[in-house]
Amino acid sequence: MIYGLLFGFVYALISAGFTLVFGVSKILNLSYGALYMTTAYLIYYFITFLRLPLAEAILLSILLTVVIGMTIFYFVLRFTKNANIFMVTMLLFALLLQYLYSYFFGGEVGYIIPGPFPSASFSLARVSVSYSLLFSAVISIAIVAFAWIWIEKSSFGRKVRATSEDAEVAELLGIDTRIVAMVVLVISILFISVAAVLVVPSQEVTPDMWINPFVIAFAVSIIGGLGKFKWVIPAAMIVSFSEVTSQYLIHYNVSEIVAFLIVIVFIILFPNGLGGRGNEE
Repeated sequence: MIYGLLFGFVYALISAGFTLVFGVSKILNLSYGALYMTTAYLIYYFITFLRLPLAEAILLSILLTVVIGMTIFYFVLRFTKNANIFMVTMLLFALLLQYLYSYFFGGEVGYIIPGPFPSASFSLARVSVSYSLLFSAVISIAIVAFAWIWIEKSSFGRKVRATSEDAEVAELLGIDTRIVAMVVLVISILFISVAAVLVVPSQEVTPDMWINPFVIAFAVSIIGGLGKFKWVIPAAMIVSFSEVTSQYLIHYNVSEIVAFLIVIVFIILFPNGLGGRGNEE
């Protein structure tokens, strides 16, 4: 229960940007996981080769990840307006980044980067929990909750919801949907970049590390309903508790398989996800 809850909060942060972009642009950003990997490699580079302090390395890595993510998105968008071609091209860019990092940083060699929180553990209800995981979960849910309040209550948030509902009508009402889409894209990249800062220090930095956060984001988005931001947390909890349960019951690491199985079940039984049209009505 404890691990399912904590990982669920982190999964919500990982998935929030993916869901938000689709809600506004109606496009799946399939390079999303590669931006997670980009932040990790940039932190490693700044700390190892440039000898920058951790705080500066994190800040620069997040800013550069935003620039790289925006550049890729709008570069592809400039050459194609077809949603299917756009998504395939974004996936190809993710693979390209994987091979580039593999070439420049030594193939499948795993690197360890420092984190902003101590790695020590404490006992919570007789369960060993690391301070890093606890603080990451608290920060994750705080960011997602703040984003939800901002979307629901602010004037710009109303523009985001209007664009998500019907972009053409939003433009007729005087909303610059291009600005809305750009701001949402920046926010989504910030989400996945911050998630990398919080999560990666407990893992290894490898060229294929982008796959797991992408699977999580994809699964949560499908389960919650594509573009349904307010269902991100419940969907993240479903994925998290399912994975944690499978890890206790099965000796092998099948978490990604479990996530895909849950997606298949939801596609068959609830094709519109938790936030489907019927539920909203």
